[in-house]
Amino acid sequence: MRRVALLVMIVALAASCGDSSKPGKGPAGPGDNTGAENSTGAGTGNQTTAESGAASAPGTATGLPAGAVLIASDIVTEVVIRPDPEGDPWEVEKVAGYKGQTLVDGIFSRIYDGTLTVYDYHSGEPLTPADIKKTEAEFKNDRSKIGKISFTEDWYYFPEENRVEKRAKSVTFGYELYNNMGKVYAYRAAFRADLN
Repeated sequence: MRRVALLVMIVALAASCGDSSKPGKGPAGPGDNTGAENSTGAGTGNQTTAESGAASAPGTATGLPAGAVLIASDIVTEVVIRPDPEGDPWEVEKVAGYKGQTLVDGIFSRIYDGTLTVYDYHSGEPLTPADIKKTEAEFKNDRSKIGKISFTEDWYYFPEENRVEKRAKSVTFGYELYNNMGKVYAYRAAFRADLN
């Protein structure tokens, strides 16, 4: 019963958060990237909002998938994919099913073959393959040092189906930074890659 009450409150809160037609609110319209920046300045710069997704209902004015309520726009979800094995066991257990090397290698392959432009996480400026090679060299070309992945997502709730759908719009890889004791103390954002 608590879950239902909490879910109803979340939906009501999302519905009352304002007019989605204003710049920066809700999904961006065709050719409009004003809603693509999040508070960290790491906007996606692309238009993978609901109106371009396969689940979009033709002719919907809002661009939402049929039956969906937008409950979060440009929300950032971070996952530490290489937690300290000597630390909190729950952190290790949470990512036990992670098998993301294909994603990491695929993004790097597309950068180097010229089919994917990536962006500086902080400035949003496009980076060249040579820029990425320099970043990789700083970490001794060891992609296993990517210890955190961050996704910018839109979340949709389908009340009739009691289902939540998350659509990742971009991914940012974070390299581990170590203190003088050899422990990870922070992560350096390598780049932001927009997803289709």
